[in-house]
Amino acid sequence: MSGLILKLAAGEKVVINGALLENGDKPSSLRIADANARVLRCRDALRPDEVDTPVKQVYYAIQLLITGDLEEDRVLPALFREIDSLEDVFRGIDPQAIPQLRQMLRRGNHYSALCHMRNLVELEAELFRHAHLKSTMAEPQQAKVA
Repeated sequence: MSGLILKLAAGEKVVINGALLENGDKPSSLRIADANARVLRCRDALRPDEVDTPVKQVYYAIQLLITGDLEEDRVLPALFREIDSLEDVFRGIDPQAIPQLRQMLRRGNHYSALCHMRNLVELEAELFRHAHLKSTMAEPQQAKVA
């Protein structure tokens, strides 16, 4: 048996091919046998107000591809341009991160691409934390006037 196995917690929600499904009172697993099914765990979804960084913009676009809110033919060229702009940032950290993402999207593996993007969201957050710490340390201390 092949396919995507989802292990769902009690009450967990998932979107499959645009339909919102909610698990019952007990944990369960679900096998998605159709390789072309669009699957999004609601716990992995970003809300529009959380999309505040370049990586999260790409993540959100992929999320909307999965839910069917964006059409692949219309959005992929713009999405690839956004992904290209991220390559310089991540090349020194993980040289394969962006090429792997491109491959997943070209093959239509949107769920895999979204899972891959979760790692990049975490890396981006770490880069922002590091940049913030570096900038606060570089600020000159003001002398206190007595």
